Amino acid sequence: MNILEFGYNQTDITPSYGIPLAGYFNPRPNKGALDRLNVKTAVFRTGKEYAAIVSCDLCMLDGKFIDKLENRLTAANSPLAGKVLYCATHTHTGPYTAPLFGLEPDPAYMDILENAILSTLSRALSSLAPAELYTTVTECATLAFNRRYIMKDGKTLTNPGKLNADIVRPEGGIDPKIILMEIRQDGRPALLIANISNHTDTIGGDFVSADWPGKMEREIQYKLGFDLPVMTIIAPQGNINHFNVATAADQTGYEEACRIGKGYAGVILAALYQLKKQENTAIITKSGSFAAPYYQLTDAEYAEAKKVYEENKDAVMEDGKDFTSEDIARGVPAVKKLFAEMALSCRDTPITEERICRQFMVSFGDELAIVSLPAEPFVELGDAIRAGSRFPLTVLAALGMGEIGYVGLKDRHYGNGGYETLPARVLANRGVGEAIINGALELLK
Repeated sequence: MNILEFGYNQTDITPSYGIPLAGYFNPRPNKGALDRLNVKTAVFRTGKEYAAIVSCDLCMLDGKFIDKLENRLTAANSPLAGKVLYCATHTHTGPYTAPLFGLEPDPAYMDILENAILSTLSRALSSLAPAELYTTVTECATLAFNRRYIMKDGKTLTNPGKLNADIVRPEGGIDPKIILMEIRQDGRPALLIANISNHTDTIGGDFVSADWPGKMEREIQYKLGFDLPVMTIIAPQGNINHFNVATAADQTGYEEACRIGKGYAGVILAALYQLKKQENTAIITKSGSFAAPYYQLTDAEYAEAKKVYEENKDAVMEDGKDFTSEDIARGVPAVKKLFAEMALSCRDTPITEERICRQFMVSFGDELAIVSLPAEPFVELGDAIRAGSRFPLTVLAALGMGEIGYVGLKDRHYGNGGYETLPARVLANRGVGEAIINGALELLK
């Protein structure tokens, strides 16, 4: 049996002062850093087969940017070309790395990021050494909530506000499962990977932060007594966040990131005793792709968007205020106008080029596989993939190999409200959720 080899490297990708932060509808030039952002890279080899995972403390990674990385690996004849799963932790307090709400990333920062990722891949590859893989599963059901609610009028509303008397029930459930992978070298933990379903948007404001995954890592390191790198792979979370609407507690701010990070750290630390060694760690990688058409607006949606725009056409965004999904629920005119414009653009200035998204899978023996989902998928997509996977442990890498926005199930999540599925020019059309599921299951065969 081939021996598993492992190499690791990470580097700081914190943006310089003033570079705007992504994640909301308005730009937020950063005023400094609450904590640092990193790109973390793990490289694996068994025999002649290679695989790598690159996780960035960023809101997203664009598919075209990933193509640039892959082209450079190919040009350099790297054994990792076509063998890397790129993903982001989805922090909303990191810089723009793709066009979003009409705003573009900083070109100089993107050059720095590109070189940083390639550098960590090279250094991790050069540090390959024998290793062992341990895995386990635990759960946490107290830190994440379905954020789409059925209201008394029968409509779905995202983030309807705390203690809202018009809430009837959540539209769906959550995914409490946490899959853990620990890599050991010479009997010592060298990397911990945690697959967790929750949105990474607890802080707000205009300071850089890795959000709760960064705090979770530091808490684990503090409790263990050494600097064990912790890589968070975000599981499907497009309809999930940390707000408990049954309480009036303020849940926005750095303190909330600390609370959630420490909460997850406690759950993970309590589960480490049950880690089991994977005897068969032979690596297999597969790649696939699927078509992801852009949103097609119905006549009724177009008429409604025109009406909303006319009613709010004179509204402007207030300087110095963060505009979020809660402002949609509150009916803020400037945000209603923005989304009406986004809907109208689907038909007025449609994107006509074909969009093909890639997916990547790496398996370790017959027990564990990691598969990418290039979107912010609803948890129901993850449920379907895990139910159909032949691997007992299926790690789901949302925001992996690109990002095409929120994606739900065609007949379950569209048409009844909720801002995630409101029409937008760059949003994936109904039915792409099923394509993501089918593509993942094909790779997991």
